[in-house]
Amino acid sequence: MFGKSLFVLFGVIFPVALAYAAAGHLPGTTWPVIALGATAYSMMAINLILSARLPGTDALFGGLDQIYFTHKWAGITLLVAAFLHQQIKISTDGVQVIETLSRLAVDVAEISFYALVVLILISFFKRVPKMPKITWEIPYDLWRWSHRLLGVVFAGFVFHQFFVKTPFDNNALLASYLNVLGVLGLAAFLWSQFGFLARRRSYRVTSVVKHPACTIVDLEPTGGGITARPGSFAFVKFSSKGLGEPHPFTVSQVRPNGGIQFSIRGLGDFTRKLRDTIAVGDTARVEGGYGRFDYRRGGSKQVWVAAGIGITPFLAWADHLKAEGTGDIRLIYCVRNPEEAVSIERLHAAQDRVPGFQLTLHKSDTDGRFDAAKLVEYLTFDIGQASLWFCGPAPMREGLVKGLKANGKTPRSVHFERFEFR
Repeated sequence: MFGKSLFVLFGVIFPVALAYAAAGHLPGTTWPVIALGATAYSMMAINLILSARLPGTDALFGGLDQIYFTHKWAGITLLVAAFLHQQIKISTDGVQVIETLSRLAVDVAEISFYALVVLILISFFKRVPKMPKITWEIPYDLWRWSHRLLGVVFAGFVFHQFFVKTPFDNNALLASYLNVLGVLGLAAFLWSQFGFLARRRSYRVTSVVKHPACTIVDLEPTGGGITARPGSFAFVKFSSKGLGEPHPFTVSQVRPNGGIQFSIRGLGDFTRKLRDTIAVGDTARVEGGYGRFDYRRGGSKQVWVAAGIGITPFLAWADHLKAEGTGDIRLIYCVRNPEEAVSIERLHAAQDRVPGFQLTLHKSDTDGRFDAAKLVEYLTFDIGQASLWFCGPAPMREGLVKGLKANGKTPRSVHFERFEFR
């Protein structure tokens, strides 16, 4: 995506090139070490900008999920660059700044570096790694706070950048570039912490249905609502005790009057508590809609595969299918048994209304394991001429794509979103 190219350009290429212009004439490891520090600093600043969810950034990357995927791996890359920068010593003969501040800047950077290591490891690992007897999962609240503190750590690096003694003139383009990124990164961090006051919209819970497979929550805006498209997702928090941290969920229905619906499966502490405590009349704060998962880009022949609660974007899509000009769309909905099928009546209604839409309910308890062979068996056209849209567990998606490829049935394109934000 274009956004990833821009990330590499401003996060790696520019700082490395400007570091060479500023210190490439110096001997030894001076330039590489400065380049490593400038790269780590630049990538961290850009990561903070991406975290702010500024308008238009998801379009550059092809969806907010792609932003977070880039954000996650950029964090690991910048950690490695920061480690090498911190470990390799260089000469600092050059322009002098106030000596006391220079020493303090070095100390602040060292403290910030160790804090960065801890916070990025918390962000990267969802569970304690490679400890088979330990099933403890890092709490979501701790994960969110680790991200908030990363902005404070970056402020330490900004202080280091402004006051550390450098072996090149502080008027060099590199210094100016890093100073600008520092200001932008800190501004983005502040926006990410307080900008929600402008982005979130107020809703009221109008219906709660405790389906065997999920909790279906209907919301109506109390003022202006969010702009949600079928297939998009939003961050939502509720007024009930213990539900005050915003979590991302796919919008399973978008109604003409501005109402929206979430179908939420109990997979963690938040979602299980939601099922037990949420009630009609509760208030909700919603931010969105995000995402670029849009079947309208898929062509005249499409295959939709939903596994479990992965049906949510397809429910919203099915509601908005038009009776004419839809093309051939086959939805395979994988559940263990019919009782687990969520809002199946809406899918049947879409099938009755739209001639080109066909639903197949795959019940693993009686139909066996769903795989590439089963998928091809269910279709009445060549999947090689169709786009494949998938929502469900990543291993299942990877197995399907691999199986189709092995049998010479590679789809024309494959579309999915990454919802593992941490």
